Amino acid sequence: MSEAPKTDSQRNAIHVWFDLVAKVLNDNGIDKRVVLHKLKTRGLDTQWTAASFKEDVYKPVFNAVAAKQSTEEANTTDHDVCVQGLQKWVGQEFGVVLPPFPDRYNQGE
Repeated sequence: MSEAPKTDSQRNAIHVWFDLVAKVLNDNGIDKRVVLHKLKTRGLDTQWTAASFKEDVYKPVFNAVAAKQSTEEANTTDHDVCVQGLQKWVGQEFGVVLPPFPDRYNQGE
C-alpha cells in the first residue's frame, strides 16, 4: 500500500517550519556546531538559516527516517515523523522547545 505524496501545503509548511526552527535555535544561542556534533556530522558556521537547518540537520534525519533521498519524495506522514522526532530530541538535548509544524490554523506560531 503506497502512501499519498505530500501536498503543496505540506511542502510550503515544512519551509515555514525551517525558518521558525532557525530563529528558535539562534534566539536560544544554540550553535550549529554543537547540534551537528551531537548528530555526528560536520561543524559549520555559527548562525542558523532555514537552508542550513534543512541541509545539515533535517535532510540527514529525513533520509534516515523516511529512507528517501529527497524531501520532494515525502508522503503525507514523513514530515510529521521527522518533525516530532527532532522536536523531542532538541528538547531533550538542549532544553529548547521547537515550534509546532505549521498548519492552516497556526502558521507555526
